[in-house]
Amino acid sequence: MWDNINSDRRNDFDHEFYVPPTLDALPQITPHFFVPPLENKPQNPVMENLNLENMNMNMPPRIYHPPQLPRELIALTLDVTHVKGDETSSASVEELWRNAATRQLGVKNGLLSWDRLRQSHSSKASSTPFLSEQGEFVYASAWNHIRPRFFNILEKTIHLTQHELFLSLKSIVLGVSSQYHVWDSISEYFVPVGTIHNARRGVLLIDGKDEVVSNSLVVRFLRIGTLLRRLEILLSSLQARSSKDGPTIHSLAHALSTILDYLREMITQCPPTEEQIATKDENFPLLSTLAHYESYESLLDALADLFGRQYGISPESYIVLDLSPVSLVSHLYRHLNSHFERQSPSIICATVAFLLTITSQEYFRGLAGSVGFGGQLPEKELGPKSKESGLNNFELDDEEDEEDILDRLDRIEASFPAFFPQKVLQTFPAAQKSLVLLKIAQPDHPLITKPAHYSPLRWLWTIPEVTAAWDDSPVPPNSVTAVQTGPSSSSPSHISYKAELSDFRVFDLEPGETIAVPSLQIRNNSATSLGTFIKDFPQALPAIIPTLPDLTSLIFKNLMSHSESLSSALLSLVIDAPGLLNFHSHLVILRSFLLITHPSFRSRLLNALFSDAGEYEVNYTAHSMSVQSVRQRQRQGKAPKESDQPWAVGLSPNLLEREMWPPVGADLSFFLRTVIVDSLETDGEKEFGTDKREPVIEEAGWRLGFAVRDLPTGPGRDKWLDPLCMALDFLYMDYKPPHPLEILISPDVLSKYQRMFTFILRLLRVESATKSLFRMSSHRAIADFLFPTLTQSRKLLLYFRFVSQAFVSSLSGYVFDTAIGGNFDPFLAQLSTKPANASTRDPSERKFEFNDVFELSQRHSALLDDILTACLLRSGQRGVGDLLRHSLELILEFTIVVGELHRGRIQEFQAAPLIEELFRKFCTKMKTLTKVLKGLVEKNSLSSAISLLMHTDGRRPTGGLEALYHLLIRIDLTDWWSQERKSSRGP
Repeated sequence: MWDNINSDRRNDFDHEFYVPPTLDALPQITPHFFVPPLENKPQNPVMENLNLENMNMNMPPRIYHPPQLPRELIALTLDVTHVKGDETSSASVEELWRNAATRQLGVKNGLLSWDRLRQSHSSKASSTPFLSEQGEFVYASAWNHIRPRFFNILEKTIHLTQHELFLSLKSIVLGVSSQYHVWDSISEYFVPVGTIHNARRGVLLIDGKDEVVSNSLVVRFLRIGTLLRRLEILLSSLQARSSKDGPTIHSLAHALSTILDYLREMITQCPPTEEQIATKDENFPLLSTLAHYESYESLLDALADLFGRQYGISPESYIVLDLSPVSLVSHLYRHLNSHFERQSPSIICATVAFLLTITSQEYFRGLAGSVGFGGQLPEKELGPKSKESGLNNFELDDEEDEEDILDRLDRIEASFPAFFPQKVLQTFPAAQKSLVLLKIAQPDHPLITKPAHYSPLRWLWTIPEVTAAWDDSPVPPNSVTAVQTGPSSSSPSHISYKAELSDFRVFDLEPGETIAVPSLQIRNNSATSLGTFIKDFPQALPAIIPTLPDLTSLIFKNLMSHSESLSSALLSLVIDAPGLLNFHSHLVILRSFLLITHPSFRSRLLNALFSDAGEYEVNYTAHSMSVQSVRQRQRQGKAPKESDQPWAVGLSPNLLEREMWPPVGADLSFFLRTVIVDSLETDGEKEFGTDKREPVIEEAGWRLGFAVRDLPTGPGRDKWLDPLCMALDFLYMDYKPPHPLEILISPDVLSKYQRMFTFILRLLRVESATKSLFRMSSHRAIADFLFPTLTQSRKLLLYFRFVSQAFVSSLSGYVFDTAIGGNFDPFLAQLSTKPANASTRDPSERKFEFNDVFELSQRHSALLDDILTACLLRSGQRGVGDLLRHSLELILEFTIVVGELHRGRIQEFQAAPLIEELFRKFCTKMKTLTKVLKGLVEKNSLSSAISLLMHTDGRRPTGGLEALYHLLIRIDLTDWWSQERKSSRGP
């Protein structure tokens, strides 16, 4: 026992005294082969090979040990009757190899596989030695022997024959669950049975096929069934939408339903047929069977991509389609165009074209109806006016009708599909609005009551349809639109019906009688029509329209012609037609009154609002503002009491009679109303003519009117409350155009006229003030009292008076002659241009310079913009416009100072520094103004050339910025204001 203990201790502690062996004690590694060195003698390879061959032939035979075959292959390789006793004997196996070597069954090489050893091997078999190219059962057996499937608890393996497979897949391919696959509503896939509520993986194995081959055979059917089922779910959601969403969505649902019915019908006819399945023949031609479904798989892939339901994405990743008509039709068109560009199969292009044709049918019908294309619109669409109302029946008392017109124009759809040609996008919106206006202006127009006969707006795909549309011939009916889904019109009935009411005969029959009459059965031929559509669809577009955009332009050709005729008809009505809607006459009224170019109106307005008298007094003429107060004063024989307020030089004394500002009241309204009426009655026929403008003149008396507005107040904004300043800004002139000319004379355009009216009133006020200044300082008996002792101040007064009068007269001539006349007269000349053949009366032969009334309205607005720009009244010209306005204000202040001096309210020593300060400021403003004008003129390099053309071509408009060249020439011809002045007291 002690020895054992000691031995254990030695074992426990030997490592403390262990000495590793040295390197010399390691065993040597010797080679396991030996290459003898060559003998040092000449070599003879030929003799050596002969000796080696002789030695091999004389060697004793080797003992043959044949390999053992797998037990499951013995029955296939050995003759059963020959190996009854010992199936695995060496002799039998050796005999098998020997027989295989001597049979030479289709062998072209020396390689043999175990499959060739069996006696039942066909002589017609392939000569290849590879297992993968042998029979399916042989290859599957070998593959299963080499790589057997391991058991996996997370996998569910199903073995089935080809008969069972196709019996199941014929249901799956139609989108119906089978005994091996069920529909998962969450992931929207067909999954193996028993794998929905767990994490197991289903494996389907076909007899004679491995997992990879079995999956490749099944995946196409699962893909087709899944996509078909997903499209059915989409179809259900489309059909469940409300009718308020519009007919385009329901047309899409109908087209998609037709396509799915067609696919089910065609897939049902694909092999294997019911007879093949019933024979239980296991040898189905798998590759040819799969080839029948390839086109339908490609078609479903294209449809799934169109609607965002691709096979590889989950329901959470579905694309949400915009189902508005414009977006939907554009989306279908883009996909169809992409298939044409990629040269997709004909069935895909035809199906997407069918989808686009049916979906856009209602949209195109509504689009064509919005311009009266293809027939007369319903009576309820004719607008607020009745058909019996003529042009002279327009009244403005009912303002609701006016609002309805503007609202209806605003409600017109302004967005169109992206594939519309650019010319359609430019013309069609104007045609839609033109139809609304034409029905109001002339409800009995031939384009409304008797529209031209055109083929309905639809897609053209076949070569005969395209050729007929290209040649402007009648287009043959489309097979899609000729589908009859109702009962036949040849149903028996005892009552005679009209042709268009023949379908109502079915209601005269007894209940149940339609069942026995085949002609009365309701048939859905939509799938048949789609098949016909696909069959007739060309492989490529015709050569005359090689692309889809060219085809789009062709189908819109007639619509464009109708739209242009509609726009031209309305344009001809407002330009050529005499009467109340003659736009030229209304422009003459606007120019004459709102721009104050009518001589009679201008003289009466000057007499009413302004005064150029050289004395401060109240006017006691018959045109006095307050006639009753004048009579009372005359009856009492009292002179008017002079006011203590400063003299508002240039204003009519009648405006200041009540010593309140603004002088609003019934007297002012009546007096200004008299100005309008008297101006229209006096020289009205001579000015405006009596032929076609007479109705406009007759109604201008109540369409024109003065009005007073409240302007903002505050620091720097209350000058309109002071009669000594530019104090008539509160007064403006308004115009009520008739229906439907509010499109041409819009509120925005009227506001521009009113801005010019305000500016012209300021200019007339300063012009009247300068005339009063001349009266005060020119008469010898009066002028002696102005600076009788201050000679230099008197010289400065006379010089300032001359400079002011020259600037005001130059500015006034520029505003009325260049800014207004130079732009307005050429515009009126464009409206009065006669056609080349003046004898023709056909409006369609008239070629206008405007495409439609809306372009005319834009040109009218641009005309006012040019006039405002020429007068420096645009918002972008605020700086230079303020310089012009301040220069006029300084002149007005100068006249007021001289007026106070003339009245004796201030002394000459008080007025002298005021005039000197005003003159210095005026020179500074004018110097800056001319400098800025030169900069503006130099920026526009064409101003000089254009100004020269103005003198040779009077019909050319002066424009906006281009006209500033004329203003610069008028106020600073010799660069006088640009020169430096040593003294501000005069020249």
